[in-house]
Amino acid sequence: MTKLYGFAVSNYYNMVKFALLEKGAKFEEVAAMPSQENDYKAKSPMGKVPCLETDKGFLSETNVILEYIEASHASPALLPADAFAAAKVREVMKVIELYIELPARRHYGELFFGAPRSQAAFDEARPVLENGVNALKALCSFKPFLCGNFSLADIMAAHTFIYAQPVAQAIYGWDLVAAVPGLGAALEATNARAAGAKVMADQQAALKAFQEQAKG
Repeated sequence: MTKLYGFAVSNYYNMVKFALLEKGAKFEEVAAMPSQENDYKAKSPMGKVPCLETDKGFLSETNVILEYIEASHASPALLPADAFAAAKVREVMKVIELYIELPARRHYGELFFGAPRSQAAFDEARPVLENGVNALKALCSFKPFLCGNFSLADIMAAHTFIYAQPVAQAIYGWDLVAAVPGLGAALEATNARAAGAKVMADQQAALKAFQEQAKG
């Protein structure tokens, strides 16, 4: 059986889990944390989560795993059949990853773990986020989802903004979602799907447990 390694606080893990649930795929969740131990790196060479165990071996890197899921489970489609339209979805995904998720992640230490503020991150991340926001305005239709029909871009957005939004609010006093007209409704529609609601509930429960453990 397909096995998904990781933990439900990880937004990247939840992107893959969401896609598997959307496809109706049978899979087992295996609790795993990022690790540089040889045993885990035999599964995920960079030691990251998530990784996916298939009948042919292991896969790591979220974008790669999502592409594999799409290719190996034809229905329901999470990418358009038209090559150009599919490329536009991938373009939106890359913008979300590079210009929303990664700059927001620079503040995770301060917001979630009580680390001191990095002035470099404070100064450098916002211009990148602003460019990402402007790119989404230009690329997305939000009719009703990011690229029209529900796609992998919506899954990636839901589990990027779940952390990027509180980061922007706490660090910059900036409502990142409201900065992109139509984004809030698209995220709500994504999280209201059966798979979205399941992943969100599991994420919230895991985050609460993680925060309680960190306190005590």
